[in-house]
Amino acid sequence: MIDLTKIVECYSCGLFVKKGDNLNVSQICPRCGNKLETKQNFSIDSLFYAISSLMLFFVLSLYPLISLTLNEQQLDANILKTVYILFEQDFYVVSFLVLFTIILAPLFNSIIIILIFVQLKFKVKIFKKSLLYDSYHFFKEWGFMEVFIISLIVTYIKLVGMVSNTKFDFGFFVILAYVFCFIMSNIKFDTSAILDD
Repeated sequence: MIDLTKIVECYSCGLFVKKGDNLNVSQICPRCGNKLETKQNFSIDSLFYAISSLMLFFVLSLYPLISLTLNEQQLDANILKTVYILFEQDFYVVSFLVLFTIILAPLFNSIIIILIFVQLKFKVKIFKKSLLYDSYHFFKEWGFMEVFIISLIVTYIKLVGMVSNTKFDFGFFVILAYVFCFIMSNIKFDTSAILDD
């Protein structure tokens, strides 16, 4: 039987190539000549970034993202209040999409990374490996925090033209750190370690 951990796929042409013995030297695909991706070390940095992103999310839910004063009334909204405001104004589909893509998908993505580390480190089987693998990829693809940040910046630019005392609040800077930790946890995470025994 062939050991599948010793085979790598070329992402350009799809050829399956046997890995070389020396992992420090990059391999070239014999069919198309592209560089083959070498397996990353299963870095614990991913776990630290995932835990940090979860902690930052809870801080983020407490502080407003943008605030402004209009007719001597202070207006601000945090990430959870944004979903509530959309729901309150009868934008049910938009509020669900924001809830799922901005809050739930990134949170579940970080939780799945932590669960994978727990299962591999303590050799306990909480969930099936295939379920964790599929869930990780599903929630990774549905997290749109970067798009939300761009929409916040566009909103800020629009509001500055109408209300001069519009400002980014503490929550905006927390969301930048949150997105950094979220992206780094996904970059440092090696998905092939989920299915390897």
